[in-house]
Amino acid sequence: MADAMELFRPYAEAGREIVCFSISAGMSTSGNVMRLAAEELGASDRIKVIDSANLSTGIGLLVVEAAIMAKNNRTASQIVSEIEKLKPNVRASFVVDTLTYLYRGGRCNAVAAMAGGVLKLHPRIVVEDGAMNASKKYRGKIASVVMNYVKDMEKDLKKARPERVFITHSGCEQETVAKVRAYLKELDIFDEILETRAGGVVSSHCGPGTLGVLYIAK
Repeated sequence: MADAMELFRPYAEAGREIVCFSISAGMSTSGNVMRLAAEELGASDRIKVIDSANLSTGIGLLVVEAAIMAKNNRTASQIVSEIEKLKPNVRASFVVDTLTYLYRGGRCNAVAAMAGGVLKLHPRIVVEDGAMNASKKYRGKIASVVMNYVKDMEKDLKKARPERVFITHSGCEQETVAKVRAYLKELDIFDEILETRAGGVVSSHCGPGTLGVLYIAK
């Protein structure tokens, strides 16, 4: 909480409004920490904390939209209202190379991790309602799996808002990332294709070779 207070303090003392985003409350207590920090600073009325119900670039998509609104002189309350409407439309998913890291982080049991290793399974993890859930499982080498995962999304991608799409990964082969980018470009849906590296928390839970494609649905 001390770190959050130090971050907020100069803006709070200047009378500025703050809109901040937390990782899904189902995965982290960071949002509550931010609220407590706002209370300690006596600025709860000016510091708005949004539970993103997401993680990584799933949050980033919302932050970009909020930044555009702020640039257009929307108030903090107006931004929060619009972001709450957008939250259900964020589509965040990814495939992992190994279940080992999800097991170590408590996200899957030992039997599932062992079976996945033996069968060389690569699950598609979808963030829904603030939680991570496994959906389709792929088999084969991760480079092929990643492309199959992206191609399976084509129908849904065509229903996406066209402004931007993120390719987020935890250190995939650059050739694989380039193929994903080329495929998305070929679809001719998005004005902007952005590549980002997953942060330390996501990378340590999912392991190297993880890649996701994230966007906002119409």
